[in-house]
Amino acid sequence: MAPMRRLAPPPLPLAVKLPLLAALCVFLAAVATTQVTSRALEREVDRALAQLGAVYLDGLAAALARPLAERDEAAIAATLQAALGVQEGVRERQLLVWPAPGRPPLRAGEGEAPPLPAPLPAFALEPDSRSAWARRLLPVPGAGPAVIAARLDLGEVLARREALRLWLLGLDLALAGVAALLAALLARRAMAPLLLVAGVLDRAGAGDFRPLPTARPPAPGSEAARLFAAAEMMLARLAEREELAQRLAEREQAAGLGELAATIAHEVRNPLAGMLTALGSLRRFGAAEEERARACDLLERGLRQIERVVEATLATHRGPPEPRPLSAEDFQDLEALLRPEAARRGVRLRLAVRLDAPFPADALAARQALLNLLLNALAATPAGGAVSLTAAEEPEGLRIEVLDEGPGLPEPARRLLSGERGRGPGLGLRVVMAQLARLDGRIAVDSAPGRATRIVLHLPRREGASA
Repeated sequence: MAPMRRLAPPPLPLAVKLPLLAALCVFLAAVATTQVTSRALEREVDRALAQLGAVYLDGLAAALARPLAERDEAAIAATLQAALGVQEGVRERQLLVWPAPGRPPLRAGEGEAPPLPAPLPAFALEPDSRSAWARRLLPVPGAGPAVIAARLDLGEVLARREALRLWLLGLDLALAGVAALLAALLARRAMAPLLLVAGVLDRAGAGDFRPLPTARPPAPGSEAARLFAAAEMMLARLAEREELAQRLAEREQAAGLGELAATIAHEVRNPLAGMLTALGSLRRFGAAEEERARACDLLERGLRQIERVVEATLATHRGPPEPRPLSAEDFQDLEALLRPEAARRGVRLRLAVRLDAPFPADALAARQALLNLLLNALAATPAGGAVSLTAAEEPEGLRIEVLDEGPGLPEPARRLLSGERGRGPGLGLRVVMAQLARLDGRIAVDSAPGRATRIVLHLPRREGASA
């Protein structure tokens, strides 16, 4: 089994993180400042204790000066005992005197005499932190220097100092906590305008463009006031943009519906013209069986084409119908549908199709594309001219060429058939490009002002276009 991954906790929001950071900074600064001050006071207390020991040794040295000069050890011991008996200001635990180098010490008080440290410190606290040694070299006339030492009891002083230190530490933590809380509240209050604008931006991202609340407006001229003004302007612009986008969507929808209706009407009108021609043939030549069968087939194919147009319109809801292959009969239908229009315009229509077997391509899409191309060619060719269509199967697909004798394609139509975006000059060419996209085909246009237009379609074989 793969080891389980521990989910990381979600990050703190800025509204919580920034006040916490401000409070932590103030707390640490307050504690650090107080601790530095406390350490400085402790050093001053140690210095005062060292001065106290020096003052004590001044008096003891004055009392021992004569006995040391006379080398009277009995007097020295008596002086030490007398000094030890008076303990009104400072309580001594032990007094020592080394009358000369190499001589044993004379002592008074509790405990054994410790060895002299080297070098000789003037003042040193003992490890138990209850007493301290004060030492001094005392010159003796006619002999080496003597050493006097006093072990002073500082337990009460040090206890008071420790109690004061703990009290200051507690007071420091309490005041630092209060300062941190005030810093957090002030940071939160300073961030209130920013948090309000951030909330408004979140609502705007969700499509809610309500204006900023004005219960507590910021002070005029402040950074918060400028931020509020910028946010209000942004909300107003977003609301206008949303309203404009909605109007444009409605207009685009209406335009799409209108274009769809025009496309349907355009595609239904084309087979209707051929069907009306077939009805006219039935009335005139209904007695002839061959003409009647041909007219009925044309009517049936026209109705089938209208049915396919309706089905293609509904394809977005229920899927497109199964395509059928393009056959030679489809080109015959195109000729029958376009012959009345060509006769009305006085234009000759020639079709040359070499298609031995049905070609695997969507016949409905190909018929619609070719019908619109031929109608445009008939409309562009002047009376007495000719429009021709040739179709032949090649190794890479089906090649269909439409040639007219008109004055050339207008520039918008040429751009549309070249694949550029734009609405173009008419609906028929847009239908051609749409159906060509369904067929995965290619189009090539050879046209210039004042000369004929040649349009070549290349249709690839499509699997799935079954008979």
